[in-house]
Amino acid sequence: IFPNGPTPLGFRDDLTRWRQLVSAAWLATWLAHQPVSAAPAGKWMVLEVGCDGLADFLGGHLPGAGYLDTHAMEAEPFWNKVQDTALLKLLLHYGIRHDTTVVLYSRSTVVAARAAHLMLYAGVRDVRLLDGGLAAWLQNGFSLASGPPLEPTAACDFGAPFPTNPAYLINTPQAK
Repeated sequence: IFPNGPTPLGFRDDLTRWRQLVSAAWLATWLAHQPVSAAPAGKWMVLEVGCDGLADFLGGHLPGAGYLDTHAMEAEPFWNKVQDTALLKLLLHYGIRHDTTVVLYSRSTVVAARAAHLMLYAGVRDVRLLDGGLAAWLQNGFSLASGPPLEPTAACDFGAPFPTNPAYLINTPQAK
């Protein structure tokens, strides 16, 4: 993939969508406003994704990160995706449009991956995961911030058809 030099800092070149799995070093470099390979082109944000984990977030999180609880994205029964209108409203509340780069991490990488899946379904073009989640951040010796997340600036519109990628998710009747 990189015939003219080494793999860019923090990316796994053995993956098909290598830009979507970022290392703690890449993210720390980007958060320090230093140049990185495959830098987000426009608006971007970092979100910690949790399930009833706001107290943990308040105690320590990546600098500048917002918090997204999966309860806002999923509902009973069986933690299915909320209705598209609710998902759109949630994304707009966070200021997420189709062209926003969103870097997700979690204390459980499965939780972040689920949020990434729903954002890709919605049509967010650039969703990235912190490889190894919060544990990787800490193992690399990077510091945490504490306190509440910044209030997001809401977006007025998604800027693309919603959901853009409905085939990314099927329901039980479709599976049957």
